[in-house]
Amino acid sequence: MFSNLAIDVALGLIFIYLLYSLLASVVQELVARIFNSRARLLTKGLRRMLEDDDHSKDLGWFGKFTFFNWFYELGWSVVYFFEPFRKSPFLKKFYSTPSIRNLGENSATSRPAYISPQIFSQAMVHLLRSSVPEHKATDALAIKAALTHNYLQLVPGTREHLLQLFEDAGHNMAAFRINMETWFNETMTRASGWYRKQTQTWLLCMGMAIAALFNVDSIAIARILMKDKNVRSQLVQLASSRAPGYTAITDTLIRKNVLHKDSAFFRANTSVRILVSDTSLLGVYGMLRSDAGDAANVLGIKRACVTDSTGGHIALRCGYTHPFQQNGWLIFAGWCITALAISLGAPFWFDLLGKVVKFRNAPPPADTSGTNTAATH
Repeated sequence: MFSNLAIDVALGLIFIYLLYSLLASVVQELVARIFNSRARLLTKGLRRMLEDDDHSKDLGWFGKFTFFNWFYELGWSVVYFFEPFRKSPFLKKFYSTPSIRNLGENSATSRPAYISPQIFSQAMVHLLRSSVPEHKATDALAIKAALTHNYLQLVPGTREHLLQLFEDAGHNMAAFRINMETWFNETMTRASGWYRKQTQTWLLCMGMAIAALFNVDSIAIARILMKDKNVRSQLVQLASSRAPGYTAITDTLIRKNVLHKDSAFFRANTSVRILVSDTSLLGVYGMLRSDAGDAANVLGIKRACVTDSTGGHIALRCGYTHPFQQNGWLIFAGWCITALAISLGAPFWFDLLGKVVKFRNAPPPADTSGTNTAATH
């Protein structure tokens, strides 16, 4: 078997990164549920479709630069967090239709997290048809009148796009709905990219917080694993015993871009399939927190208060007790490395852990030199 120093050190580090990546993913999922992040992102995608959501013109000459736009858009994100329908009258009407409003889980989370393309096109047809003041002989005539006279006061870009979709459909209602559903699917596919980017940003921020809170110093951990054979073997044993239990947790994290059965919204799988309630999430968090405590005890990296009697004076000193954690800049660098590792996500480290374990347990290649020598004589 391959069991050299480099492989065991790598195995120990990968297990630590997997453990804390899972911890960060669970915390991220809890935060997403508390703030209803998926519903907010769906609203953002619909706002991009149905309203004039380009704020770069507000900045004038500065709007030409991505740097200023990024901060300005960040400010608008905060505004939309508290007022999701600010300057978005049609979006508010869209969410007020029974077919959309009734998809909300309850009054606290009245906006749905997922909308099917069929429901989207249905709600759009209902809004357009009901806006025509006089009765039309057919739905096609009603839609044509609603878009031509702009009874819903749609923004110019949205009205023009819907008119073009209606013309592309040859004024056929079934084809018009299919065109709107395709438009919706394309936008939601982009929204999944926004969510993945948002998730990775959250994981990076949470990774830094977790690294500092739990003192996950990658540099110190690597030095300990390289120097202490006993610690190295204990952490390898811990990884071997705990890793199989993480399979169910990372199951949906490994699969990318899974289509929700009731929606065209492609979601990045930060939600864990087995975690169907906040209670379950808290239970998994407790399990991972316990494993993190076990790993910290094996490594011996912790903060503590010790009594210092140097110089004849007894003083209580609190801080880092391990000899490999005496340089503050190195500790901070170790935290940064951990945060970057966590931002890669648990599926990456789970897959890498499996490959390293498989390589470590593989039998060494057979030595055929003696056979070849014997054959020459």
